Amino acid sequence: MDYDNSTFNEGVSPGGLRSTTQIKLLLEYLASALEEPLTREVAVEALTTHMLANYFETVQAIEELLRNGSLTKGEKDTLLLTDVGRESLGELYGEIPASVRERALADAASVQLRKRIEGSTVCRIEQAESGYNVICRILHKDNILMELTLHAVDYEQADKIRNSFNDNTAKIYGQIISMLY
Repeated sequence: MDYDNSTFNEGVSPGGLRSTTQIKLLLEYLASALEEPLTREVAVEALTTHMLANYFETVQAIEELLRNGSLTKGEKDTLLLTDVGRESLGELYGEIPASVRERALADAASVQLRKRIEGSTVCRIEQAESGYNVICRILHKDNILMELTLHAVDYEQADKIRNSFNDNTAKIYGQIISMLY
């Protein structure tokens, strides 16, 4: 593993990662800790959402981990931790502050959930007696997580509702769930 500690710090919050080694370790940690396989897109978003690491440094760290054999590419752009990666993570785990690990893990899990919800949305428009019903479902595997029916007076309004739901599915679902718990 490369121990070069110089990174580009633009867009990194105080307490964020300023060392290439730490960024690599955090990526290895995410690949090992998440229930679902880590993708490149999720990794980058997880590290940059709360400015834990610089975007360009994160992308470069992923490429370096792939080159040095710590990560390997799986199906659908997943990043899989190898034995080499597990070994370096085990040796240097304490180099990443616990607060950064927890924030990155929470962000990665949140991004994965949002992508899963967005990828499993079915929204259709049906003509009703007086206007249109917009029926929106969020599915997970064979289960309906949520089904919502909204009435619109005309097709244009129904189409706007459908498009808005599709564009904001994770946000809508998250807000409804948070209001219920």
